Amino acid sequence: MSKFIAIDLDPQGLLAVGGTARGGHAKVEQAITWVGTEAEGGPGPLTPESARRIGEQLRDRLREAGIVPAPVLVSVPRDRVILKELRYPAVPLPEEPNVVRFQAMKELSDAPEDVVLDYAPLGGDSASGERRSMAVAVRKDLFRAVQLMCEAANLRLASVTPRPYAVAAGLVRALATGAAPEGELKTGTVAVLAVGPGGGEFTVSRGGEVAFTRSVAGAVVASESLLLSEVRRNLTMYAGANPGRPVQAVYVADAGGETAGRLGTSLGVAVQEYDPLAGEVPAVPDAQRGRFAGAAGLLAARAADALPINFAEPRAPKADADPVRRQLVLVGLVAAAVLVGGALLGFMALSAADDDIALKTKQRDDAKQQWDALEQDAKRLKAAEDWRARQVVWLDELYDMADRFPVAGGFHASSFVGKALPADPKTGKQENQAAVEVKVAARSPEPVNALLYKIEGDSVGPPPKNPKDPKGPPRFYVGADKTIGGPSQGEAGARDYTVFARVNNRPAALFTRTAAFTPPSRKGYPPGPVAKEVKEKDPAEAKEDKEAPSPRPKEPAEKEPKEKKDKGGAE
Repeated sequence: MSKFIAIDLDPQGLLAVGGTARGGHAKVEQAITWVGTEAEGGPGPLTPESARRIGEQLRDRLREAGIVPAPVLVSVPRDRVILKELRYPAVPLPEEPNVVRFQAMKELSDAPEDVVLDYAPLGGDSASGERRSMAVAVRKDLFRAVQLMCEAANLRLASVTPRPYAVAAGLVRALATGAAPEGELKTGTVAVLAVGPGGGEFTVSRGGEVAFTRSVAGAVVASESLLLSEVRRNLTMYAGANPGRPVQAVYVADAGGETAGRLGTSLGVAVQEYDPLAGEVPAVPDAQRGRFAGAAGLLAARAADALPINFAEPRAPKADADPVRRQLVLVGLVAAAVLVGGALLGFMALSAADDDIALKTKQRDDAKQQWDALEQDAKRLKAAEDWRARQVVWLDELYDMADRFPVAGGFHASSFVGKALPADPKTGKQENQAAVEVKVAARSPEPVNALLYKIEGDSVGPPPKNPKDPKGPPRFYVGADKTIGGPSQGEAGARDYTVFARVNNRPAALFTRTAAFTPPSRKGYPPGPVAKEVKEKDPAEAKEDKEAPSPRPKEPAEKEPKEKKDKGGAE
């Protein structure tokens, strides 16, 4: 049968043509465009749930367009299929489908029961003896939706093919018939851009064989700059993987010439346009003729028997009548599986190592970026900490000095002076933060020395958390000493002393003294050692106290009137 219906599942709906494909010649006789959402009168997305509704409506539209029922050829967009280029050892052709499927399932993320798989050989590598194939998979839910649509339309499904293969076959036909210029390039490497408002594909073909294909999003098509960048990027990607086979020309499926005109002045290769429906179905407007590249290409591929991928009839292993040959093949397959498994494990190990290196490199770069961002804050914080380290809390210093003060008779302080020490104007360093002077009067040097001993005892701070810290424990007082002056004018027998030291910054948490001052005695003498000291006064002082006249006790007030009364009575 030479009559066929070719249906291209466009991102916005579907496009269908009816025609003949026989003896290497294809002809398009009718065409329909059915796009848009269901609310707009279009078919809407094709899913297993909507397939029967779309099939019934498609049957009516085909009847209205005068397209008689015939076997159906369906093309699906590039973004709905998965392509993987495979390399594997040369095996007998009957067993090749099993090897390809085994290899492809290892590289696909989908489960084997969720996809329909087919492949197209790409030629062998004579140097290594390997074979190359392009494995293509479509998810079963989409394939099942195509089947249900054809069943509802009472049509027999003949093939399901990725659109890039149909477009490549249609370009070969256009080059051969002269519909596309420069027909001598039909055996070279060319690229074809087939897009519509909803997107499309960029495909590189070598003699009709698909060597590279990528989908083009609808948002990219709507922008001239984005479309130009996408084409350039695809050409660069292909050239990087195939340096010895450059693209000689870019063909645009566009009858109006707008897309080709925009790209022709910006790419480094020749840009040509061609009409997929050249000389056929004149009723189709020029603005829509380029969108039939997939549907018309299906008829051309069927006519040339050049449908390398057909999910409706995927390649399958052929039975081998020779049992010995079968055993040898099985042994070869096992060996190939071991080799492939080992190679896969090695690749996974290398990939994991690369991922780990990339992760650690990213962590290092992120940490460095954070460090650089916080470096200025760290400098400011350090400057604030250095400034705070120069201060001395004088209230705490005065409190501790009062707690150190010995309790002794004839020993008292006359002044407490604390002053900050300036930093070196040249270097900015400050060896000590302040200096303190306490002037005291004492009858003997013992209480003065006792005060010095207590200051020295408070000089060394707690040990550092790290015993190996070269700085060691902090010192709060440096150079504590005294000077001896002349006789004190405030107390007989006492001399003036000046106790001094240089003071370093001390955190508030390290002021640990808790003063417990002894209250004075009610009799005028303090208890304890002070009372004993007062009692053991100098003999001269004791004599003065003894010779001093004691105050006369005051008589009770009530006795005076009584005496006067007695005297009066005696008189």
